[in-house]
Amino acid sequence: MDGGDSNGDPMTLGSFFRSQLYEMVDDPSTDSIVSWSESGKSFVVWDDSGFLKAGFMKEILEHVGFRKVEESDQKWEYACDYFVRGQPGLTPPSDICGGPVLTPGYLRKIEIKKRSGTGRKQRRPSLFKRKMYDMVDDPSTDSIVSWSESGKSFIIWKETEFLRDVLPQHVFFLRYEMTSFARWLYVMGYRKVEESSHQWEFAGDYLVRGEPGEPDLPTPPCTPGGIMITP
Repeated sequence: MDGGDSNGDPMTLGSFFRSQLYEMVDDPSTDSIVSWSESGKSFVVWDDSGFLKAGFMKEILEHVGFRKVEESDQKWEYACDYFVRGQPGLTPPSDICGGPVLTPGYLRKIEIKKRSGTGRKQRRPSLFKRKMYDMVDDPSTDSIVSWSESGKSFIIWKETEFLRDVLPQHVFFLRYEMTSFARWLYVMGYRKVEESSHQWEFAGDYLVRGEPGEPDLPTPPCTPGGIMITP
């Protein structure tokens, strides 16, 4: 499926990554991890482990149009002409900062290339699938989210409880809102079951009851920002 938001507007993993990153860089409560530089035309990662825990891998920045500021006194300072303080709506050309080429398939190629030469069997990263599978398959939360009767989709029965009690245990979001979760699922290749009588029913080719997949490879946490983890 091509990336897009719930209104059908073009959406890529690159643009989604930038929007999530902008929110974190612009959030004063995370200034000890990452913040704007004095000029507001770049940002500095102060806490490498905190940045990774939030799901933002420095290795992916160059693939979405950021460059390391070599002349900086800071070890991890990055800039992009279309990433500026006070201008969250800046839209880069399609071939800059992660345009349409930055699809889930393209990211899988990056991951495979990164792992090549390690002697480990190359395969599709499974963390996103396993996180989603474990969340849906947990019988203790069936009254909130569960498999559909077919086992090929899942249904969110109680939106408020899902966003408050279930989702935070599996996926990190800066804001736990249903529209953000639905949009994230969409760009990750999942789809809303439009013919369903339920408001929030979603399906994905790699999310099927009884097929949890292989054990996860050691990877960063499953987060919207961590777009290397693809279904």
